[in-house]
Amino acid sequence: MTMKQKQIGCLLTVGIILVSSMSVSNSACGKEQGESLKWSMETNKNEFYPGEPVLLTLNISNVGMQEEKVNFGMDGIEAFSMEIRDSNNRILKKGSKIQRWGNSRIGTLLVNTGKTSKKSIVLNQWCSTLLSPGKYQLICDIDYRLRSESKKIEDSDGFKAGPIHTLQMKLDIHIIAMDAEKFKQILDSLAEIEVKPEGQSNKEWWENLKIAREMLAFTESETAVPYQLQLLRVEKTTWLKRDIINSIVKSGTLEAANGLMQIIEDCPQCGIEDIKLQVINAVYRLRETGNLDIIKATEQFVTKYKRPILAKPVD
Repeated sequence: MTMKQKQIGCLLTVGIILVSSMSVSNSACGKEQGESLKWSMETNKNEFYPGEPVLLTLNISNVGMQEEKVNFGMDGIEAFSMEIRDSNNRILKKGSKIQRWGNSRIGTLLVNTGKTSKKSIVLNQWCSTLLSPGKYQLICDIDYRLRSESKKIEDSDGFKAGPIHTLQMKLDIHIIAMDAEKFKQILDSLAEIEVKPEGQSNKEWWENLKIAREMLAFTESETAVPYQLQLLRVEKTTWLKRDIINSIVKSGTLEAANGLMQIIEDCPQCGIEDIKLQVINAVYRLRETGNLDIIKATEQFVTKYKRPILAKPVD
């Protein structure tokens, strides 16, 4: 094995541990639904840098006598809303329900009897973690339905959805002072998961890959821009591409503007035909930051590509 292969193997191991290993020291338990389902939520680790993606994993254990299906709404994320509060219980960040039309994710989770099913989401999709170092409280509200409570509509093949159940989970979030080198190592580890490790099943790799891409997509840092630009070229789902674009624009950097312009110039080989107009618009959004270097670098681009008129997406 070459030294390069050994280095990649180490990074892959770190990345898989980061995505797959849930920290039991930072978890919350929720009330039971009836007597059959037990809920808990965990973060992937205990401490995070400002802007680092926080992976939340919801664990649902079925102690009942029959399988259950839990519905989380459109795209599997509609059920969630988030708040981050400080030690004085003041709301610092708030993320409401996200409603999206599409099937990039399955909205229903099967929980077999005697088993525990897991659902992972990235906190930064709802709430920014760009916070001063300190300890905070995350409040996650979940509105879900149970398939077992749906009713068949008479003289029809359809079903009427059951009642909405509500659940609130609370977790501590600890933000620490930025360490640029370690932060980049985290991003490197996530990016390395693009390469399938030897001996890992396709299913396990694909699940890790989806999570790693979401974590990179919602990272809030200039350091993440080159990773996000590359991810924009390989990601298949339109919604996640839009999320990546928004993160790139938030960086407000010249690197972001140059990278987006290059992607447009590389079309159609770049794989972003479905969101080409959003990429062009993103360059204009970066110009609106007032950064003189960005304005100068994009002068020819905005002459060649007029700003598109876009309908506001439903989030």
